Parts: sequence; C-alpha cells; structure tokens
Amino acid sequence: MTKDLAAPNYLVRGDEEIDDNPLLAHLPLPPDTDKEAFLALALKPAFDEKDRALSNSIRRLRIKRVRRFYVPTSRVHRQALIDIATNVIDGYIARNPMTAVGQSRLYGNTEDLAFRPTISLIAGHSGMGKSTLIGRILDYMGKQLHQHAAFKGTPFPETQILYLRRNCPEHCTVGTLCSTFGDYTDRVLGLQLYKGVFAKLQGGARNQYLSEIAKIIRTHHVGFLVIDEFQNLSLMGVGAKKIIALLVNLRDELGLPIVVVGTYKALRLLEGDMSTGRRLVEGGYFDLERPASAKDNSWIELCELAWRYQWVRDPIEFSSEICEALYDVSQGISGIMISAFSFAQLAAIEDGTERVDAALIRKVYVERMKPLHPALRVLQSGDPIMMDKFDDLYRNLWPKQEQEDGGSASSSSLAPDGDAAKASSDDEHPASTEPTKPKQGKKRAPETPAAPMAPRLSEDQIKKMVLLDSVGDLLALLDKQ
Repeated sequence: MTKDLAAPNYLVRGDEEIDDNPLLAHLPLPPDTDKEAFLALALKPAFDEKDRALSNSIRRLRIKRVRRFYVPTSRVHRQALIDIATNVIDGYIARNPMTAVGQSRLYGNTEDLAFRPTISLIAGHSGMGKSTLIGRILDYMGKQLHQHAAFKGTPFPETQILYLRRNCPEHCTVGTLCSTFGDYTDRVLGLQLYKGVFAKLQGGARNQYLSEIAKIIRTHHVGFLVIDEFQNLSLMGVGAKKIIALLVNLRDELGLPIVVVGTYKALRLLEGDMSTGRRLVEGGYFDLERPASAKDNSWIELCELAWRYQWVRDPIEFSSEICEALYDVSQGISGIMISAFSFAQLAAIEDGTERVDAALIRKVYVERMKPLHPALRVLQSGDPIMMDKFDDLYRNLWPKQEQEDGGSASSSSLAPDGDAAKASSDDEHPASTEPTKPKQGKKRAPETPAAPMAPRLSEDQIKKMVLLDSVGDLLALLDKQ
C-alpha cells in the first residue's frame, strides 16, 4: 500500500487534451504572465517591526528567517517556471493513459512517436540559488504523489509521481545514479519495491538499469526528472558520457522531460554532445548570471527588498552606499550577500550599536567571512581561467555555511538554497589551504554607553581592506586546487 492520499481534485479548463487526461486535469497550468510567475515563485518571511523590541536571543532567531525569503527579481527565474511547467504539461499530453496512443506509450511502443520532450538546464555559479529555483518550481507544480481512484466514471486506480529529484553523486556511475532513484521512489511511495531490484543489478549493463528506471517511470506515471549537482559528472571523465547517454535514452524512449541543474561545468559537459546540446536549447537554458555591478537593476531591487528585514533597533534607510557595500562583499553572489547581511545584523546586536551600515557590512566580511576571501578575489579578478575555479573554492572554503548549491540564495532569492530550501546532500570537504589573511581592522565603536568603547575605522579604510587583492596568494591557491 502506498501512503494514504486523497484523490486528486480534477478541474475543467476548457481544453480536451487537459480535461480528458487524469494525469493533467488536477495539475496547475503554467502562469499566464510574468507577473503571475513572480507571485508564484516569491516567498517572504514573517516580519513585524515590533519584533525589534524583543530580546537579543529571540532576534538572532528572527534573523534566520531571511534565509527563507525568495524574490525572483530576474526575468530568467520567472521564465524558467513558465517554460518548465509548460514542458511537463506537454509531456503528459502525449502520455494520456485514457487514449490508445497513451496506452501504447505506457507499454513501451515509441515507434510512431512524433512528440519529443526536452532536456532543460538551469546553470549558474554556486550560491546563485539554482536549487532554490527548482525547489520553488516544484512547489508550484503541487504535490509530488497522487493516488487516483476513478476518472470520469472509469476506474483508474493508479499512482502518479509528479517528479523524481536527485542529486548527482560525486564519482557517479550509471548504476549509482539509477540506484538512488530506486531508493528515492521507495521513500516517496512509502514502500520497499525497488531498492532490492537495483541491488541485484550491481555491476550490470546500462540497458538493465535503463529498463528498471523505465518501469518506475511508466508504472507510476512520472512527469519529469530533476538531476541536481550535475557538475559532479566532471569527475567521471568518459563515464560522464554514459550517464548523459542514459538521460537521452530516457528522454527519447519514455517521452520524459528532464531538468538538469548545475554550475557552468554542467553546461560544458552537455555541450560536448551536440545532440544533447540541441535538445537543451529546446527545453530551455536558464543562466542565473551574477550581476556585473552594484548598478544592475535586479541587484538593486534584491538588496532593497532584503534591507526591509532588519531586526536591529536602529535600522537605517537603504542607499546606494549600502547597495555597493553588499556587492563589494559578495561580488553579486546573492547567497554570500545574504550571509553578510545576516552577520552584520548579528554584529550590531552583539556590540550594542543596533545599527547596520556600509562600514559594518564590510567590517563583518573582513572579520567573519575570511574563508570566502580567496573565492571572491577570483571573481574580482575577472580572469575567465581563474573564475572557472570559483565554484570549487566556494564549496571547499565555505562548507555547509549555506544550504544551496551548498546553500545559497538565487540571484533573485534571499534564501540560502535548498528547496526554499532543499539542501544538497553531497558531502563537502574543507580545503586544506588557508585563505589569504586580510589586514585586521580595529573594533567598531559602539554607539551606546553600555557597550565597551573602541576606536572605529573609516568606511574608506574598511573598503580598501575588503577589496584587497593579493594576486600572488591567489595564484598559489589556484595551483593547489
């Protein structure tokens, strides 16, 4: 028996392809407009200005709420929702189990299949919220598991799994990837059906694994697959091609849309296969680019919205200086920006000043975010060869600080990723190389008599410390990666 579930609520939309398909009639349609997509993706934390009067310990907890805030300020995020939801609906149209064609597809006949679903790619640097974005898209699509009973008077006692989402393990093989899907399907269903099957196939041929995955997809009417952390295939060399071939087979033989999520290494892996590259374009390529400067409109909007969520007792107005400081300490990586913003609030509470300004943001970066300095100097360099190392540095030097892509917010998200967030399950190992140590600044002067007094650096002095760039140290660090 699968988990106890209520039967889906079938709707009427006025389109026969949707209304006469039990796999579709209960699913939300893609947003009609960009504004609807924005509202569908956005999340905001609970916030009350009265909370600023709470005790320090409670306010520290409140600050954690910023990580559950998501604002899709960039057009690409909204387009990803619209396009991916459209691909899923389109994929189910060709697989309607109430039609002769759908039944034929269900039992493996694809000879006369004119429809071809797509592979899509969400790409961007670590910390840009790729996993958060796909998590919000999955939330929009609705429940993962549906138990049908009857449809329009016809018995239909079928289980439907809307999506299967897995992280690509490090040192992944066809066998390990397929096995993770088997284990995961068991957890979704609340049964033990597939774990033993894949255990018996250990070391078997790719076709055997493909056959078992196909059974899962057909039996449970899986709508689409999501493969996260796809860049881990770069560790596999020739083995990566076998896994990409597996995905293409699933796409072709089962009519299954696939969404791939990863850093720019994932893009290069897929570009190596021309046929996959063409299909990638068909499904959509969604590049979560980091803003080029603090003057980028989406960056300004993101920071201004984030700035509202201050639990310090003396909040100041948002300004261009604040926006510049947040960019300086993050180089447009929104996951890092939200960390700096959160740390600055904590520092203001701890030193009794209860005020976050541009100087404090930079000072917090210098003192509390030292492991990130080498990674950010890579972005500051603008050197394409160096920038290729950013993701590895970010993951190795800032392990488990954030949830996304190790846990960051999207470029239009304030939430450290994860499925708003689902965390990446891959283990990360701290790097042995010590980051370049910035010059130490003097302690920030508190503005209340009760706090200990100390001289304060000027904003210009702190900014110079933040932007300090040691090319020699950076090159030495990259050589060790």
